[in-house]
Amino acid sequence: MSETLVAGRYELGERLGYGGMSTVQVAFDRRLERQVAVKLLAEHLAADSQFISRFRREALSAARLVHPNIVQVFDFGLDDASDRHYIVMEYIKGRSGAEILREETRLDVADTLELVDGACRGLAHAHRMGVIHRDVKPGNILRSDDGAVKLADFGIAKAMAEPTSDITQVGSVLGTAAYLAPEQASGGDIGPAADLYGLGVVTYQLLAGRLPYDANSLTELALMQQREYPPRLDEVVEDVPPALGIAVQRALALEPEQRYASADDMRKALQDGARGIAPEGDDPTAPTSMLAAQESTAATRAAPGPRRLEPQAPRSPPPVAYDSEPVATARSRDESRRKRVAGRWVAMLAILALAAGAIAFAAGYSSGGSDVRLRDVDGNSTGELVDQMKQLVDDNTK
Repeated sequence: MSETLVAGRYELGERLGYGGMSTVQVAFDRRLERQVAVKLLAEHLAADSQFISRFRREALSAARLVHPNIVQVFDFGLDDASDRHYIVMEYIKGRSGAEILREETRLDVADTLELVDGACRGLAHAHRMGVIHRDVKPGNILRSDDGAVKLADFGIAKAMAEPTSDITQVGSVLGTAAYLAPEQASGGDIGPAADLYGLGVVTYQLLAGRLPYDANSLTELALMQQREYPPRLDEVVEDVPPALGIAVQRALALEPEQRYASADDMRKALQDGARGIAPEGDDPTAPTSMLAAQESTAATRAAPGPRRLEPQAPRSPPPVAYDSEPVATARSRDESRRKRVAGRWVAMLAILALAAGAIAFAAGYSSGGSDVRLRDVDGNSTGELVDQMKQLVDDNTK
């Protein structure tokens, strides 16, 4: 290939990839004597002054993202000779997620989580720095030959997503449509949750070898993303644990606030899901239809914390700890019992006294006016009082 220089410094080499907005080539940095990747933006972008302003602002933001899981931006600018804007990035020798899918169709749980774990870490750092990627998809997740996973293309994602630009008529829908969050596809406010949705779609695709929604057009896809959940992963792929299917499903929630609070939370939930532990507050039997999911929301929110999805034997009632009761409480209860018993005896004595009087009166009336025998009743206990009352009755009924 004939020698081509960008900015009088970067010697272009093999083409690594291309698209409607840019071409990426490996290059040699003559000044620092190292290999880099140079992204050359399409020539027509240079004619849009609004884009140029946004591109510069976002490229500066991306250049400040220094993290092991983010492709570092080294330089950017306008090449006077070709009148093309360029971004100089860290060169990653390896494959993108898109290339991996083309070659292997789908990945197992371990390989998928290796890729997604690195992407989550990169997103977590970017979000803490106030940068939203806006275009998370397999082609922007790179795995180097030594196993490092890095997120690419932070530099132009937001700049190219502004609907006020004259670059394209589709405005904010410049990323691959299948990876756009519902609020992003509809032109709503975009936050970190949109990146988590895109990464949820990537996770689904890596594990299932297919996208979550089977749509025949962009319009049908947009309607499906707005109205219903896709089939859960464990319903599509046998070797995916149910808990992992639930964890991915949460990343695909229709509303941003129903997704994970952060990329770190998503990363931990996916790791737990692979071990059979469902995310906190999620119901492993949650239906995939939007209506049924809404009906089960109350029960789902009332569910306990992280749990293993394993069958459990019926629980027997816990033993009663009789000797664990405080002494004061036991004494109080005994005193109340004694008072209730004494009350019952007093009532019985009153009834016996009335019965004795009635019997004595009847006896005197039937014997022609014989005198009723009286005796003093005395006693220090309830038992003695009862015995004396019985004797009184006997004396008056002979």
